[in-house]
Amino acid sequence: MHRAAKITWVCWIGLILLSGCVDDSATRLNSPAGANTSSPNASVNHKGQPVLSWQREEQDTTILEYSVLSQQGWSEPIEVARGTDWFVNWADIPAVQPVTDSFWAAHYLQRTPGGTYAYDVRLRLSNDGGKNWRDAGSPHQDGTLTEHGFVSLYANAGRLGVVWLDGRETSASVDAANHHAGHGGMTLRAAFMDAQGQFSDREQVDRLVCDCCQTAAVMTLDSPLVVYRDRTKSEQRDIVSSHWLQDGWSQPKPVGVDGWQINGCPVNGPALAARQNAVAALWYSGANGQSQIFFSRSADGGVSFDRKLKINKGRALGRVTLLMYPDRSALLAWMRENTSGTAHIVGRFISSNNELGPILEFVQVSPKRASGFPKLFLSDVGTVLAWTDQSDVAPRVRTLIVDELLSK
Repeated sequence: MHRAAKITWVCWIGLILLSGCVDDSATRLNSPAGANTSSPNASVNHKGQPVLSWQREEQDTTILEYSVLSQQGWSEPIEVARGTDWFVNWADIPAVQPVTDSFWAAHYLQRTPGGTYAYDVRLRLSNDGGKNWRDAGSPHQDGTLTEHGFVSLYANAGRLGVVWLDGRETSASVDAANHHAGHGGMTLRAAFMDAQGQFSDREQVDRLVCDCCQTAAVMTLDSPLVVYRDRTKSEQRDIVSSHWLQDGWSQPKPVGVDGWQINGCPVNGPALAARQNAVAALWYSGANGQSQIFFSRSADGGVSFDRKLKINKGRALGRVTLLMYPDRSALLAWMRENTSGTAHIVGRFISSNNELGPILEFVQVSPKRASGFPKLFLSDVGTVLAWTDQSDVAPRVRTLIVDELLSK
């Protein structure tokens, strides 16, 4: 079992110093991403090794790249796709997802000609383990000049599972000053794609969801599970779940009822982790004027969730991430705003029986949108945090081993 260790604080010199103070128990891990990179995302290959992806800006071109971490370090970055017509957003980011040893997939967002705020999900496909890539089209075929994004990818029995927010039911007229204000009916949809790029089971999961919060999807022992921020007609926006039942997606159920009434999108989606049917969910809520981070578990693959636990102290910005260890304990992380106007990515260990450790400051970051969303993942070299560092001349995705903060 992991426990929080005693902390002594130092500041590293150089680039890490510019990012703020970090614990001297943490180990700097040289990132495979260079300058002008952002939007880290993480998945796992068939060997259990983490796959870190990011976006790189090169003049007027955006490039999606990835690297794999092993005991020998990061692999040489591989390019997945590039384009000059991408929709690049601080919160709606691409991903690379291994499905089998040979079948890999990825996605990015492409602007739709003729639509001011219209963009589509574009998929990429590799049949040689992520070395060479080709276009695989789009999981949606509605042809509307609306928003499609906030994608979650997962592997399901040799198929790629795709979940996304789909704006086909939204109004064609858009308020130019606040392009989400005029919308009604953002939906959540899902599909599967095989290794030949053929789609199946295109389904609507939910007919009304929050317009721009991240989705999260995992494969449990029994079925795929998706967790996301719902939206009611009265503008209550809480976290709900749905799982695949072979003949369609289940009726959405609350993960935790916060009662957050907000007439607009908070751009703060949930995080999800699973080991067989043990599931953990983490999310942000601004209900009742408070900024809170909540955690809940499920022992039945997400069919039902236990009573939620409040995790944070102080003012939380959200932007949550988590991972689950083999013993079902977990490490939770989020961004916390400081009174000085700065922010920290902080973490907290929770045991398998929900005993909470102290809140640990991992790294100082900018509270602005450009800092994006951090990611936690497990590797052979330790527990790794990836984030977008905005402290240098050019943004850069950085990585840090943090599990020395937790004694075994």
